[in-house]
Formats: sequence, structure tokens, C-alpha cells
Amino acid sequence: MRIAVLIGAEPYQAFHVADIAWQLAERPGIAVQILAALPASLDLLDSLARNARDRSIPRSLLQTPGWLAALQRLSILGMLKTRIMRSKPNIALLSRFDAIVTPTDHGGVLRGLLPASTALIYVNHGIGGRAASYSDKYSKFDFVVLANHRDERRLLDDHRIYPGRYVVAGYPKLEAVERLAGQRAPLFDNDRPVVLFNPHSKRSLRSWERFARPLIAHASRTREFNLIVAPHVKLFARRPRILWRAWERLAVPGRVIIDLGSSRSTDMTYTRAANIYAGDVSSQVHEFLDRPKPCVFLNAHAVDWRGNPDFPNWDLGDVVSEPSEAISAIQQAFNRHHLYSGKQARRILEARDARPCAAARAADAIVGFLVDRAC
Repeated sequence: MRIAVLIGAEPYQAFHVADIAWQLAERPGIAVQILAALPASLDLLDSLARNARDRSIPRSLLQTPGWLAALQRLSILGMLKTRIMRSKPNIALLSRFDAIVTPTDHGGVLRGLLPASTALIYVNHGIGGRAASYSDKYSKFDFVVLANHRDERRLLDDHRIYPGRYVVAGYPKLEAVERLAGQRAPLFDNDRPVVLFNPHSKRSLRSWERFARPLIAHASRTREFNLIVAPHVKLFARRPRILWRAWERLAVPGRVIIDLGSSRSTDMTYTRAANIYAGDVSSQVHEFLDRPKPCVFLNAHAVDWRGNPDFPNWDLGDVVSEPSEAISAIQQAFNRHHLYSGKQARRILEARDARPCAAARAADAIVGFLVDRAC
């Protein structure tokens, strides 16, 4: 049985399928090939490999037509992932496989272009919360790998998934990054608390424009806390490098780190280093909350969030609307944490499947589904 592990979007998605790829390759009768849209994804996979066997798994890049490559270099249109996946040479390549395992939700566009015999399997990257996490994208996939039972319940209630066509495996990314943890040096040479400002890229919900400069300015002129500014990697992906440099010049050694898209933004370097989380709707809050810790949520668009199931995390910390309120909430975060620690502990149990071997569980379920499907 031939299985392609497809990373059709940004390199950070490799964290979510690397260990699943390694596990699938260990199963008898399974031949795995890794396909990626960008060279950086294959580079990241090399760093996540456990041993020489993992590194020996065949891997290659999808073909990017010259006109698409030219548009990619402009940045403003993004990486044009759906057009790359749907190009004729790539459809011909993907059609050779019995199954395609991917964390790229846009991979659903392949459904009508591939043989019916090719199974599409989606590995849900991130931990759900926003409405976008529970969209109809699931209907295009034959099988889904989920991180937790909370997502399972909502997707079943919304008729997005069906019994026998999914598995709750846990969060394989946690296992992948655990191997990198011992290689990390301290980010700051002082004992001040570390605040992670982690805005999402979604324009209608993100807190970047309203909160970034005030937080940077406060951390730069005071010694109250260290600040890591690490927005979602998609926020600056389409912006010219001259704009990156304008923001990066605001960094202050020993006080403020500004990272607009390096691997440290996605390999949990920052979520593990931080003592306080300040953000809006990113699922990275669940990577920060390996145990109860102070959170501050930034409501930059006056969203009526109470009772809204698309904002399930905002009851885990103070919610503020103004930069001055955010600074005050950060200053009081440790003193007020007792108001939220119990609820955080319960939510961590809901959002994180603490059982070991998530990737192995996912691989076993995928192979089992494919065997049953072939009968």
C-alpha cells in the first residue's frame, strides 16, 4: 500500500505529520513517500527525524509551474497552495497513491481530481476553538485525525465527521517538539517574567494592529517583564521584507524579541519559555497551557464573546479591549491567576489527550481504515 504524506502549505505543518509519517513507514506493507510544496518543509522534516531510517524515507517537492513560482516571489498572493496541488503534473503524481495523509485543509480541493480509490486523510493541525476549526472542510476527506474529544463532540454534533471515519489520537506535534526541547538555550539573561504576545493572522479577530506597538513600547522602556512578539507565521508571510525589518528594529536585546516567522514561532520555543500568554484566537494558547498559567486575551474588535462557542478560551484569563488594560492585566496576571487556574486545569484535560504515542495511534487508525476500505 502506497501512502503519500503531503505538506501542501507552510513548513510549520510538518510538525503535525512528521511523527505520523515515521510511524506509517514502520508498518508492514506500507510504502511512504513525503511530498511538500516548499523546500523548507523538507528541511524541517530532516530536523524532526529520529534516526537514519526516518531520513531515508523518499521525499520530493511538488512541481511548481514557472508562472506560479514567479507569483510566489511577489509574496502578496501567498504561496498559492491550491493552484500548486491542482496542477496537472502534481495530480498525476498524487493519483499513484492509495492514500494521501495531509495537515493541509486546502487539500480537500483534490477530492474531485483524484481517483475515487485514493483516500484523502486529514490530520487536524492545531486544537479547535474558532468557527473555522469546525467548517465543512471535513466533508472532502475520507478520514480525519483529531486531537481531543472536545473537537470530536462538536464535529459529530455538526455532522462534519462520522463514526468509523475518524480517530481521536492526541496531538502528535507535542511528541515531535519534545525531542527538540533539550537543545534550547535560555532566551533572556534575567529573571523577569516572560510575556508571549501571540496574535493570530485573521484580520477580523487579530490584535496586532491595536496592541503590538503599545506592548513593545512598554516593555522597551520598563523592566517589568520580557516580551516575545511572535504573531502567527501567516500574518507577515505576504508582507514585503522591508516591513519586516521596520518591526524587527523595535527589538531590544535582553527585553524584547520580535520574531515574525522563524521556526521558533512554531516549534514551541516561545510557548514553553513564556510565563504569561497574551493573545486573541490562536490555538497556540493550548501549546502554552501545558499546565495552568496566566493568560490575557485581547479583544481588539469589541467581539461579543460571552456564550459564543467560537471563543472557548476567553474564559481562561482576563479579557481586555484597550492596550492600557492589557498592560494592567499583565501586571496583575499572577495575582489574579487563582480566578482561572481551576478552569484552566479542566480545559487542559479537555484539549490535550495526555496519553503517549499519539502518532502511533494515528498511524494504526489510518492503516486500519485503509485495510477495511480495501475489503
